[in-house]
Amino acid sequence: MLGGTLYAFSYNTKFYMGLGGGIQYESFTDDTIKEKNTPAFASLKFGYGDRRAYAIEFVLNAVNNKSSIFSPDDNRRYGMDVMFVKAYNLNQYFYPLVRAGFGAGEMRVENVGIDNKNKLAYSSFNIGAGAFFPLDQHFDIEATYEYRFTSYQSFIDENEHERKVHSHISQVYLGVNYRF
Repeated sequence: MLGGTLYAFSYNTKFYMGLGGGIQYESFTDDTIKEKNTPAFASLKFGYGDRRAYAIEFVLNAVNNKSSIFSPDDNRRYGMDVMFVKAYNLNQYFYPLVRAGFGAGEMRVENVGIDNKNKLAYSSFNIGAGAFFPLDQHFDIEATYEYRFTSYQSFIDENEHERKVHSHISQVYLGVNYRF
C-alpha cells in the first residue's frame, strides 16, 4: 500500500472525501445460523490519490444492523476500513477500479453468551471492483461492488461451547467524492 501511495506522487494526487451508502447481503459459515442479514449502510471516506491511478482510503462505516443473529437485538455496527485503490485511465468519463484492504469494528448486541457481552468486535478482508464517473475536476460518482470475509469475536454460548462465527458479505456502494 505504501509503495502504491508513493507512486501516486507522480500523478495529479489530491486529498478527497466521499459520502455514500448502499445495501449488503451477509451469509454465515456457521451451520447453526440459518438467518441472512441484509442491512443498509453508510460510509464516509477520506482518501489521497488520483482517480486515474492509485489511492489509499480510510473508510468509516455505519451499518444499520437490525437482526437477531447473535442476540435478540443485534444493533448498529461501526467500523473502519483501510483500502488500496487502483484505477485505470481508459477515458475521461469512466475510470474502472479495483480495491483491496482490511477493516475492523464492533457491533452492539444484547447479552451474547454466558458472559453477557454487549459488544462483539469483528475484522474483515475486503476486495472489490467498480468505477469512478467524473462530473468535473472536483466531483465524481463512485459505484462499487465489494466482497468481505468477516470474522467475529469468539464467545462462549449457553451450552459452554466456544463459538467462532465468520460471514461472507456482498456489498453494493454508491457515493459521491469531492477532490480538493
